[in-house]
Parts: sequence; C-alpha cells; structure tokens
Amino acid sequence: MNQPAFMCSRAAQARGDSMVATAPPAQRWLLIEQEGAWPINALDAFPTHVARRIAARAAAEDARVSLIRRPGRHPREDRPIRWAFADVRPGHEGIRWGSAASGADLLDMPWEVSPGEGEPVAIVCAHSRHDVCCAMKGRPVAQSLTAQWPGRVWECSHLGGDRFAATMVLLPSGLCFGRITVDNAGSVLDAYEQGRVVPELLRGRCAYTRQEQAAQSLARAQGFGSDGIDALVPLGTTVVDHATFEVTLAADPSVTVRARESTVPLGTPATCRSTLLAEAREYAMVSASLLDDPA
Repeated sequence: MNQPAFMCSRAAQARGDSMVATAPPAQRWLLIEQEGAWPINALDAFPTHVARRIAARAAAEDARVSLIRRPGRHPREDRPIRWAFADVRPGHEGIRWGSAASGADLLDMPWEVSPGEGEPVAIVCAHSRHDVCCAMKGRPVAQSLTAQWPGRVWECSHLGGDRFAATMVLLPSGLCFGRITVDNAGSVLDAYEQGRVVPELLRGRCAYTRQEQAAQSLARAQGFGSDGIDALVPLGTTVVDHATFEVTLAADPSVTVRARESTVPLGTPATCRSTLLAEAREYAMVSASLLDDPA
C-alpha cells in the first residue's frame, strides 16, 4: 500500500507546532508583480544581473522581496508591472505603488513611502514550486478574500513558515498570520479593520525581533494588555542568559515578560521539499511582572 505524500503543514498541525515568533524579520517590503509560474527562488524570474541588484538594494533597505500576482489563472502578459514599497516599522507604516516596464527599470526608481500612505493589502503565499502546501492551501484563501478586499489581495512568493500554510501578511502593518483557511480568513480582515489581531492565528509582527514577538504572544496568552494591533509595544529587551530574555511591553500597567527559548526536534522536514529532519524554536514564559509591582 502506498504511503500518502508527506505534507509539512499536515505534520505540523498533527504535532501542534507553535507559531509564536515565526514572522519573517523585515523593516520594509518590496512587492513586484510577476504573472505566470514562479521559479523555486523567486528572484530567478529576472535576469541574473537584475536579480542580484534587486537583492542587494533590498538588503540595504532591510526589505523583504516578494513576487505577487492576482488570484486565479496567471497568463503572462506584455505590459508594465505593478510594484509596491512598504514600510512596516510601527509608526512609519505606509505603502506606495508604482509601475515599471521591467525589473531592471524598477532599479532606477525611488523606493520610498510616507507614513499613512496607501490602503492595506493582503498577500497570501501560493508559491507551489517552493512548497506544495502553500499552493494547495494558499490559493483558495487568496481567492476567497478578493470579495472582501477587492483589488487588495495578492498571491505571493515564499513567506517562510511553509508548515503553517496558508500563510498571509497584511501590509503595511507587517502582521504575519498562519494556518489561514477559507473559513477563518475573513475574520482576520474583520479584526484588522477594527484595529485588532486574531492572536491564535498570529505568527508575529515582522518589524519586531523574535524575542519581542514571543513576549507579545506570551503576554496576550496570560491576559495582559489587549489584542489591539498596536498594543503591547516593546519598550526594551534584556538578555539574561543564552536561553532566557526579558522584554518590557507597554500596557496599562506595563509588564515585563521573562521567557525562555528552546530548540525542539520536529521529527520531520520543515518543508515539503526538504529531506532533512528539522528543529524549531519554542518559547515559554518564566514570569511576568507589572512595573508598578512592589517587588
């Protein structure tokens, strides 16, 4: 009897893998429209010399690059491409759109955006050649959300965290979500429009460090602060030892979370394409203290 094909998201769901603090780190985001199928490495869609220059400039801007396309079928067309540059740093959020004849022309344009500029968009990973789970789970989600946010939903290339497919990022907030389904996707947008996050689906906010993301998630789980998008702003991080850290979060009153990071074996590869057994980080709260505590 044939064994069913390995699916990383199915394995992760069965194990109950934690999504805490798994948002890909970035301060900015560059989106480039590219219709048709994408190669395994997204920037390979461009000539090598162009891809290298885009990657170098994005790295200098601390920007993550994602190819995007509209949900549905993706025939290639000979027309200008749309592109966007988003700043996801809290207090600086904005997204600006432009058009270019090619990826090379994009390099001659200013990558800049003003705080508050642009409407928010949702990008959903549907990068089949990178991971089949992302395509199988991401494409239906992107399609389902187009009615709720017309013109503001895109399929995108690899976001990381394939085992949490479908994965989605809301820009310019930089909020990263996982285990999105057709049934729960709309609730994430509803909450966002009300200034809230859905904690059980939140991987983290990409402008924050892993420690800051973890502290926010652990604090919310213990009933500190609120599920507001801008609640629990990190005020400072202290490294206690190689595995333990403290993050102070703004709340009413503010709270200092002490947490421990550990590495756990998954027992399977982390992605559908990999053949190597993987490990993952997990976070556990050690303590939480209010800043006005006598102690």
